[in-house]
Amino acid sequence: MSKDGRRLGRGIASLVSSDISGLPPSSTTPQGATSPVPNQPQSAAPTPQVNRLANLPVGSIRANPAQPRRSFDEDSLKTLADSLKRRGALQPIAVRPADGGYELVAGERRLRAAILAGLETIPAVIRPVKDEDLLELALIENLHRQDLNPVERALAYRSLSSRYGLTHEQIAEKMCEDRATVSNYIRILDLHEDALRLLAGGQLSMGQARALLGIADKQTQISLASRIAAEGWSVRQVEAEVAGRKAGPPKAEKPRPAIRPQVAEMEQRLRELLGAKVRIKEGRRRHTGRITIEYASLDDFERIVTQLGVAREPA
Repeated sequence: MSKDGRRLGRGIASLVSSDISGLPPSSTTPQGATSPVPNQPQSAAPTPQVNRLANLPVGSIRANPAQPRRSFDEDSLKTLADSLKRRGALQPIAVRPADGGYELVAGERRLRAAILAGLETIPAVIRPVKDEDLLELALIENLHRQDLNPVERALAYRSLSSRYGLTHEQIAEKMCEDRATVSNYIRILDLHEDALRLLAGGQLSMGQARALLGIADKQTQISLASRIAAEGWSVRQVEAEVAGRKAGPPKAEKPRPAIRPQVAEMEQRLRELLGAKVRIKEGRRRHTGRITIEYASLDDFERIVTQLGVAREPA
């Protein structure tokens, strides 16, 4: 996930720091914002104070519009709701003042579970959070728990880029990722929406999805994606299939001249070692020749050079 999990953790830890006041009675808690679920009761309240811990009515908190997660497991929510009924919330959610009430910054699963459990209040840290930080903090929380599927993460990265004008390099710095990783996530959103559904559901891997980007026609993408998911292809199989389709019908090869048994044996050993097509052509002069190693994609190339023990220079 990230190169430094501790750095991601500081994004949320900064919301729940030691410079907050104690937990006041819920009767003095401000109320009045929109609930994240339909038909949640509303009530008016005084102007909220910030930088403090409070028991807030769940009806005073509205959903985070920048929440990157699109799906919530119902069974998991029910389990969490049961835990909240028995033990209460062990960790506060984070909110910010908004329109006379509050807007969620982090902790949507806990808030949803509290509503499901029928709780009237939930402990929350009230913080002044800027609009441009809202998505970043929600994203960090989900990435820290590894809750986002690849499509949700890609959409969140694209939103950071389009909504706040961040470059891929800046997003990578904030998320403790490589720039290429951020770019690759955003690129997969070019896939057919049905292929993206397979990726979000876990039937396709990121490696398979990235290889499918080599197919420009969207209908061909989904047809191939469905076959990959059904038959359980490896990433290398997908890369080879895509490379073959881009190359067009295979050209008739000239018959290869007979090679010595020792050379044929060495070719086979190299193929097995590198997992790639290898050909050895002996030169006219004794003990000279050429070794050709074929690769199907940039990922395949990097895999082969790593197998050969060639270290990649830092960017």
